[in-house]
Amino acid sequence: MSPPHVVRLELDTFSVVDRSSLATWFGNLFTDLLAPLCPASVSELVSVARDYQPSDTTPWGPPGYARLLLSSGEFTRSSWSAALSDLPSFLRVQLVQLDSQGMPLVDGGWCAEVLLKDDPAFPHQVVVVASRSLFGGWISHAVQQDWLSMFRTGADLVRASGGWITLDRVGVRTAHEVSVGVGLDESLFMAAELSRGPHWATLLGPRQVAALGGVQQVCSTAPCFSVSDLGGGRLLLQLTEHLDDVPSEAVEALAKFLAPVLH
Repeated sequence: MSPPHVVRLELDTFSVVDRSSLATWFGNLFTDLLAPLCPASVSELVSVARDYQPSDTTPWGPPGYARLLLSSGEFTRSSWSAALSDLPSFLRVQLVQLDSQGMPLVDGGWCAEVLLKDDPAFPHQVVVVASRSLFGGWISHAVQQDWLSMFRTGADLVRASGGWITLDRVGVRTAHEVSVGVGLDESLFMAAELSRGPHWATLLGPRQVAALGGVQQVCSTAPCFSVSDLGGGRLLLQLTEHLDDVPSEAVEALAKFLAPVLH
């Protein structure tokens, strides 16, 4: 079940990650970023799908169900650590608005989820999604900064090869990937060399920064509101001051700048 309008954060990496530190970061991400958005307690919002067996058609869980693929639903450091240890292939927590019968509200409801896809044969992905309706239709500057802060610390923790934050983009492929006809497999396998598109927040990995002329060159010439040096050759480009104010001409200018590292 995908909400119609979302804020989406994604990090892609090929690195081996300290799982204990990752568990702590996930716990902070949930309690600091997602839980404050939810107007009810966790126990009122989720049902546990402990017996669900993934299949080729529904790899992440039964469609249309509120689900919590974790241990007991206690969002503590120990439970996150146990979940990351017990579920090495993926970890998904999804909170959805439920009706009076405890069923997900498909129309007019809201959703918040956090996902770790950890496959040794494929780039790791960390994805955080919250439907726009959770924010009451307007995302404050303080909340935007919280998302950026979590994005920065996550990028450093997983030594990300790339990543992005955007608004109103539903689906596993980015708007750029859809527009140029690039499949997800190709994009993820090339994630270290090629950016997955221009976004409100675009993380450039070391190889992408080098291809654009290096840290100093990107910092001085990128057509963005701000450029942050995260260290390790990684740069975070913030296109505009506000997430919900991104003119098309600003996206086009960033796409032109990123052309050498775009599909």
